[in-house]
Amino acid sequence: MAYRFGPFVYDPVSRGLLRAGAEIALTHKSRELLLLFLNNPGRLLTRDDLVMRVWPDVVVTDDAVRFQVAELRKALGEDGSAFIRTIRREGYRWEAPIHAVSDRPVRPVGELEPEAHLPHYRLVLEKREVQLLAGENIVGRDPDAALWIDHPLVSRRHARILVADGRATIEDLGSKNGTYVKGARIDSSVSLADGDELRIGPETMVFRAMNSPTTQTERTE
Repeated sequence: MAYRFGPFVYDPVSRGLLRAGAEIALTHKSRELLLLFLNNPGRLLTRDDLVMRVWPDVVVTDDAVRFQVAELRKALGEDGSAFIRTIRREGYRWEAPIHAVSDRPVRPVGELEPEAHLPHYRLVLEKREVQLLAGENIVGRDPDAALWIDHPLVSRRHARILVADGRATIEDLGSKNGTYVKGARIDSSVSLADGDELRIGPETMVFRAMNSPTTQTERTE
């Protein structure tokens, strides 16, 4: 189901926000935050609610939460503050009416989704699993990074994982302390394979590549 509110349509499948047919650029965390609000219209969401859903298992400052809400409001333009209301000392509440959109384009029978046959990629860090989206995924100390690591040994934009053409590569972005793949510090773009161990600052994580499941037809004798 896609969501329509004001002049916008957000499709959680394509993860695209459209206004009058034009796509509005959203960061990884802004998309997660927007979907959380759209799934809970009219409900007061406390700071703890936001952290639990958008930054699970990560220590997040109040300033980081406020910054991310401000970034989402900015993406929504002059109506941003009307959509997301601040409830003083309590949290935030989505105020705009939301309508389900069922008029998505229908694909011809037999036509596959463009990436249905491609693997899905994740980073596993202890109990955290972060899905890597098509395109650029930043790992670093920036609160808006796809994987946020809040540690002084980690640069704001420490490394980049690029997902494109059915594969994933990682490169260091000039960090002071380097990026390691399978124990070796990298100095150029490196292709990733399922099970590769990555180290950034004090954190060690595992790269996972998972193929989309296919439906099997039961054979009858």
